[in-house]
Amino acid sequence: ISIRQNFSNMSQNQIKWLATLLMLVDHIGVLLEIEPMRIIGRLSFPMFAWVFAQNWKRREPDSSAKPFLTRLALFGLIAQLPHILLFRNHDANILISLGIAGATFIEIHKSQQYKLLYLIGGMMIAKGLQVSYGWYVVACPLLMINLKGAGDRMWWIGWIAINVMYTITCNYPLQIFAVFTPLILTYHNPAKDRKPTTVEKKFFYYFYPIHLAGLAALRTIL
Repeated sequence: ISIRQNFSNMSQNQIKWLATLLMLVDHIGVLLEIEPMRIIGRLSFPMFAWVFAQNWKRREPDSSAKPFLTRLALFGLIAQLPHILLFRNHDANILISLGIAGATFIEIHKSQQYKLLYLIGGMMIAKGLQVSYGWYVVACPLLMINLKGAGDRMWWIGWIAINVMYTITCNYPLQIFAVFTPLILTYHNPAKDRKPTTVEKKFFYYFYPIHLAGLAALRTIL
């Protein structure tokens, strides 16, 4: 019972840690070519997109967002070579992807008349630059900003439609399992949220390139 109660009262920080764990499971699944681990990993990015969206709602887009985007770009560049070696493709990694999403959100926020054009433009840029998750990296956190609960029928229709479209366009059938992620996110309890420590804030930025480098090194050995 206590485990169920803890799960049903997750803080935003706990969701971020869970997303990090699922990402690691996914990337180990890439290394070992274990499909069930890749399925579990499909839940990771929508969780990060949700955390990204929650932070964005509290952020002043024109000022405090700029250091955030700079960190994403810096650590994204550091992680790119290990990302190429592990995944054996030249897609830009997820930190760079989120940087594009953040820049798109800034323009959408500033614009009064052309919000839809900036949204479409950001999605096209993400797709054209071949970043991880392509256009979905902009659409997913944008939807997550408006996640209210399991009973929001119209939101779920939009969420399912976006995930079906992305699964078809990315030509990766396992991606459809990402559609279940909001079932976990609805257990978020805002009352349990607290300001993260400095270590917690910086951990993921360092963990992301380091774990990719470790897995990439193992891939060259195995």
